[in-house]
Amino acid sequence: MEITKKANAKINLSLDLTGVLPNGYHAIHTVMQSVSLHDLVTVSDDHAGITLACGAPGVPADESNTAVKAARLFFAETALEPRAQIEIEKNIPSQAGLAGGSADAAAVLHALNELNGFPLDSRILRKIALKIGADVPFALQGGLRLCLNIGEITAELPPFHCFAVIAKPERGVSTAEAFKKFDSGAPLRHPDNDSVLYHLAAGQPHRALDAACNVFEQLTNLPETDRTNRAMRKYGASYASLSGSGSACFGLFDTLEDAKKAKAALENELPFVCLCETAGAGVE
Repeated sequence: MEITKKANAKINLSLDLTGVLPNGYHAIHTVMQSVSLHDLVTVSDDHAGITLACGAPGVPADESNTAVKAARLFFAETALEPRAQIEIEKNIPSQAGLAGGSADAAAVLHALNELNGFPLDSRILRKIALKIGADVPFALQGGLRLCLNIGEITAELPPFHCFAVIAKPERGVSTAEAFKKFDSGAPLRHPDNDSVLYHLAAGQPHRALDAACNVFEQLTNLPETDRTNRAMRKYGASYASLSGSGSACFGLFDTLEDAKKAKAALENELPFVCLCETAGAGVE
């Protein structure tokens, strides 16, 4: 038997670093939104063992892959015989701040739970997810959510619909260097987190985004980010920002026509550009 899941990417509508936790990890205050850009993850239980096939360049097919980690942790928790043949069709670019690897891991957990008759409830799945990575608990649920601490604390927010154009430059970013800059006490403009949440909860996304920003834009300071965000706004984006620690940027559009114009313009300049829309779940 096999099951195929859509593993949706995410964007960060707002992202703040609020300090350092006792365990040494940086505390985040972020609002994440699932989008329809997705990988296709197929899991079958035809043979014993855990295998992974993925033709995308640079994506490991060994124990370091989050999808394999998810499978191993699932079978360790359930004490079932490991049977998982995983195939991933990659559409989400890597090292982009879009949580592609986390989405794949969440899809594997959903698929294995379904294939095996739902032995694990949502609480246990979230516990496993956190062992894999900070974005995996969000990816398990998705939609529009507030995520706190290192991402393990989540709260659902009222959904809203819009179109999104996502664009990634060739160059990546160093998240480690960004955290070092934050730790050095570099002056930052922070989002108004209270206002963002108040207006999102009230169903006023435009007013919420007026108070939002991503502090990593200031910590990574890529010229490509600024140019891409300006182009998004030129073609009608109501909001444009970096996603995660980058290097992908996104613009939010009220109309499909404006989103198509932005996509067409950016395709001439950047190696990856896609048009998608907000999604109500992390795995479908």
